[in-house]
Amino acid sequence: MEYFQEAVLLGIDLLVLVVCSNQYYKLRKNCHALKDAPQLSIDDQLSDRLRKEPDQKLKYAVIRGSVTPIGTALRSTTSPSVTGVLQTMTLTEHRVARAVFGFWQEEKQIIHVSANETPFKLVNGKQGVEIINGLSAELLDMDTVYENYEPSSLTVFDHLFGLFSGVRQKGLQTTEEMLRDGSFITAVGELELDDSGVRLHPPSNGSPMFLTTATKGTLLKRLEEAKSSTLLKVILAGTISAVLIGLITRKIYKRKKQEWDEDKLRKQLEQSRASRRARMRTAVISEDQLCVVCIVNPKEVICLPCGHVCLCENCAQKISLHCPVCRTVIETKAAAFIS
Repeated sequence: MEYFQEAVLLGIDLLVLVVCSNQYYKLRKNCHALKDAPQLSIDDQLSDRLRKEPDQKLKYAVIRGSVTPIGTALRSTTSPSVTGVLQTMTLTEHRVARAVFGFWQEEKQIIHVSANETPFKLVNGKQGVEIINGLSAELLDMDTVYENYEPSSLTVFDHLFGLFSGVRQKGLQTTEEMLRDGSFITAVGELELDDSGVRLHPPSNGSPMFLTTATKGTLLKRLEEAKSSTLLKVILAGTISAVLIGLITRKIYKRKKQEWDEDKLRKQLEQSRASRRARMRTAVISEDQLCVVCIVNPKEVICLPCGHVCLCENCAQKISLHCPVCRTVIETKAAAFIS
């Protein structure tokens, strides 16, 4: 296929376009949802507000408060003086890998992640809202309380093995992050009033949950910037797709036009040949002298090795396997002149 390379590039670009388009529509949906989400204060009137809503729920709302554990707070594994409500321990491998063109480049790969959480709420004065499934938040701002990098001690065998395998370890990094108690954060999610009080959890309509130190305005600005940059990617990928489709269409058109021109020339030659035969043949042709296939033109071609003179020139171009008279395999054909 003469446009195989363009087709492969088009397929890759369309895949990128689909991914970027999905990301853009998701960001646009999140921006609209966050714009329309009311920002409520954690006070005595919050419960009364939720009682007026259908099913005592607000599908998407914004609250701000101080992180306060319900019960015993988590204590940092590496820094015992630090306490919090959400904790993650991440083990990351730093390595050097051989790239496609033979160059070596640094890479990071997460080997293991462990997470812990304890029930907590956001408090403003005497009132509080319990946060459910905080670790499932799409944006979760936590403090790095410990980070340590240990370079690997490689032997000669390790270097040789890495040379042949294309991957060589550089070191291991351990990172501990925590959402500290006392942190003042913004929470975005679904607010619900039940017998135990007011709770905020991941929205049931698919919108993202956020636990961030940023304000609603700052968070909305970040989403708008991400949406704009994603839109540029969509436009760029769409433009490349349009150019590739244009190139492929142009090649297909040129190929079809060439086939049409060849077919037109072939028909003109056939008409010229037919008129030339009509001028040269005798006025009356017996039935025995007609082509056994079309029964219009005279016999002009002999099939070998069987020796049957049975085809006109037109039909000889279409029949190449077996003689139409005896079904013998045709090895070759030649012009015949019948007197």
